[in-house]
Amino acid sequence: MADLVSYGNAQRDIDQALIALKKGARLLKYGRKGKPKFCPFRFSNDETTLIWISSSGERSLKLASVSRIIPGQRTVVFQRYLRPEKDYLSFCLIYNNGTRSLDLICKDKVEAEVWIAASKY
Repeated sequence: MADLVSYGNAQRDIDQALIALKKGARLLKYGRKGKPKFCPFRFSNDETTLIWISSSGERSLKLASVSRIIPGQRTVVFQRYLRPEKDYLSFCLIYNNGTRSLDLICKDKVEAEVWIAASKY
């Protein structure tokens, strides 16, 4: 019986996390050019696409095209403006057969865990 209760709570936590991800958050995005910038990120309603607004307009990334998720600041893009104190808040989505990366820093540990877990989902 305890398993059912904990499962119910886990499912509720997942549902709440998905609602938060669809509403979105401002994440620090590292690009190949220029300095890192805060951009609003959110999941699409069908939970298949990561959408963000950049200076050039709305951008998106199909989660199915993500081949790897790397926690921390281990990519070339991150190395340009390394923030070691924020390593545990950082992650990178590798896509396009490993040729591109989306490098992000979250505001806190919980937010980072939710974004990383949901991106794997």
